[in-house]
Amino acid sequence: MITIQDIANRAGVSISTVSRALDNSTRISLETRKRIQSLAQEMGYTPNFAARNLMADESNTVGVVFQPQNPEISGNDFVLHELFGINNQLCKMNYLLAAATGNSWGEVFESVKMMVEAGKVRRFILLYTTGHDPITQLLKEFNARVVVIGEPQSKLQTLFVDNDNQQASREATQLLTDKFNLSHPIFIRTEADWFFEINREAGFKQVWPDGEVIKLSQSFVDQKSQLKEFFETHPNVDGIIATDDKIGILAQLQAENVLDNHQKLPTVAFNASEYGQLSKGNFYSVDVQPNILGSESVRLLFNDKDKKDNLKQIMVPYRLPSIP
Repeated sequence: MITIQDIANRAGVSISTVSRALDNSTRISLETRKRIQSLAQEMGYTPNFAARNLMADESNTVGVVFQPQNPEISGNDFVLHELFGINNQLCKMNYLLAAATGNSWGEVFESVKMMVEAGKVRRFILLYTTGHDPITQLLKEFNARVVVIGEPQSKLQTLFVDNDNQQASREATQLLTDKFNLSHPIFIRTEADWFFEINREAGFKQVWPDGEVIKLSQSFVDQKSQLKEFFETHPNVDGIIATDDKIGILAQLQAENVLDNHQKLPTVAFNASEYGQLSKGNFYSVDVQPNILGSESVRLLFNDKDKKDNLKQIMVPYRLPSIP
């Protein structure tokens, strides 16, 4: 196994010079950095992350913080695509991804606390947004750099990556309305009050100010019964706009079961996930590009290393579905 000492001997410099050059420190001349980095690559050097972390004030690890997990959201493929984007970028930078998870906010907090206190992690990506967050406060106390995926409470004080969910919903609602001449569409979301749901509802309301909004429980079983009851009492519904694919496909299937004379209700949802494949027709989805949300969050997380880049937020474009 090639060590820093081997590279130092070959280059005729000190170990500290090699270490700084491999970390791309500006304390070492650009010419020397390039020579040592090229030599390290030629010799097949692989960084010893554990050893580097012991010596550094900041580890080469990025903490990715999840909201508390439960059986209803554990199969969230949207988050998986975000993680693919994050990890792909971190691997290119020789950084590791560490997940902070738990079954409660208390468990997530303790996981993050361990990272910053024992693991010297100073860069974090939050996969959620919520007000009065003790985790965010903890990270501020440690002067950690934090990027949020989604709309934060304060746009002025927070680095974040997001889509324009209100505009996307407005355009998707208008597209479905025009293509199918809708007269009684509904908007379906959960009762959780996540910002992305609030913004998507607002986009729907811009097209249909008097349109009906259904707020579902976060329990899948309860959602099925709520939708069944709604469609039994609202047979005139002719279109569905849903806050994500899972809810959209469930609503379309429940409508088909209850409204015997209906064809598949035209439905547009969000995330362009595998759930859409369960539909047999008239199901469309907005692609908010979670992989890019993840990769761009890493770019924003490390843009403090580029003095010319003062980005505070990145808006990732979405893709409307094609409706024949």
